Amino acid sequence: MAANSFMKRVNNILNDPEYQNLVKKNNNAETDRIYCSHSFEHMLTTARLTWLFLLEDGCPYISREIAYATGLLHDIGRWFEYSHGGDHAEHSARIALPILNRAKFSQSESCLIRKAILEHRKSDQYINRRSALSSALYKADKHSRICFTCNAADKCNKIDKQPHKSGLEY
Repeated sequence: MAANSFMKRVNNILNDPEYQNLVKKNNNAETDRIYCSHSFEHMLTTARLTWLFLLEDGCPYISREIAYATGLLHDIGRWFEYSHGGDHAEHSARIALPILNRAKFSQSESCLIRKAILEHRKSDQYINRRSALSSALYKADKHSRICFTCNAADKCNKIDKQPHKSGLEY
């Protein structure tokens, strides 16, 4: 099976003009940010790690397409938080729905993806109540940052909570 057809719905997301515009909005909102960005590269790394964590956790019922869609969309509303306030996870989940619909994800798949996006910022104390996808996304988002190489690490107030603060784990 060709990669393009295997990940067709993910490629639908990547080619969606609204998705591309939202990635640009994130980039524009963070041009002067010294800390971790919420760029396409971050979202793609999070998508790949989400899939990896699902495989490691023995979760065969969530597809690679769902894992990638979740990672690619989890921070898509970050720009909105900068300009309007609120929680970017809520904004991301809300604006992901029409993109998921156009990409041809089912209603149940979209609900699962959006729930994981909504929960991706909740603290470790909620980890036992998460779905497998929510748990994988949460861990992937944390592990996507390579803090020990960051020029702003000495100024970051989140560094002590990051898995890669002093070396590579994944």
